[in-house]
Amino acid sequence: MKIALTGFFNSGKTTIFNVLTHQKIETSLYPTPAETVHKGIFYVDDPRLKKISELVNPKKITPVTIECIDPAGLTDSSVHNSKIFKELINADAVVYILRGFEDLSVPYRFETVDPVRDLNEIDYEVILSDLELVSKRIEKMTEQKKKGQKINEKEMEVLEFLRGYLEGGKPLRKLNLTEETLREIRHLSFLSLKPFLSIINADENSFKENRFKDTGILTVCGLLEMELCELSEEDINSFASVMGIQELLTRKITEKIYQTLNCISFFTIVSGEVRAWSIKKGTKAVEAAGKIHSDIQRGFIKAEVISYNEFVSVDGDISLARNKGILRLEGKEYEIKDGEIITFRFKV
Repeated sequence: MKIALTGFFNSGKTTIFNVLTHQKIETSLYPTPAETVHKGIFYVDDPRLKKISELVNPKKITPVTIECIDPAGLTDSSVHNSKIFKELINADAVVYILRGFEDLSVPYRFETVDPVRDLNEIDYEVILSDLELVSKRIEKMTEQKKKGQKINEKEMEVLEFLRGYLEGGKPLRKLNLTEETLREIRHLSFLSLKPFLSIINADENSFKENRFKDTGILTVCGLLEMELCELSEEDINSFASVMGIQELLTRKITEKIYQTLNCISFFTIVSGEVRAWSIKKGTKAVEAAGKIHSDIQRGFIKAEVISYNEFVSVDGDISLARNKGILRLEGKEYEIKDGEIITFRFKV
């Protein structure tokens, strides 16, 4: 799973990146080169993984890992921004970081702080980028047709429709495109089709006063979260409460990413390791097996499945679960449910 942060320069984007990845990348008051990309990872903080591990006492605990990239901030230069957008294409989701802090010492593109305006402005830049992409593709196909070359008329029809929609100033993600339509444009990387979520990076006063509650956008205070990163694990919860932080940024953003990407987690206990895996909702058992290893998918026989709550009810004792009849055998077409503990039976 991979996410990409984006936002105007001096929105506090790299501060958020540092909080998530526990790095200490220096921030600059001025736009950095478009080629600048910070990379890191963070882990999904799932309390269920901790509980399962307490019950089985494994040698190793492996949470879900999320890759995170932090390209340079957006400016008023379309050339600069186009280079940044290329970095976002391979991400599963894009996170807009919106400035919500007042600080005259930190220059900004706009004279006022307005996260909703910034959200719309970023979307506008993305729409322009997609409009350029679709227009160039239409132009190329038109030239090919003039030369007597055969073109995909269905693709051309879809592209003409998308161009009209983009010209209306709306991102493609708002369209309910069919799988058939998406197949016609799968070779094109439309940024406004990507799943996205937004975060307001507020100053301490705005955060504590809940200034942006009417926006409906997740609001954090990057500087306070950075302070928490400097503390020991034992002190974090007590200090977070004092600071008015009910839930840490990593947990908040993970929940939002899972919702945005329609993901769930399942767990495995194999060879002394408890491990969490992320998959899309609706994933079949045989496909989930392939997430672990292609050999398991090819040789799939059955999946032994128990829900998280039932696993806890027997204190992690699989033999007891089997005797009580709560350990189920499921076939290839079974849809994995969130939180299930699964053992895949397979032949090599």
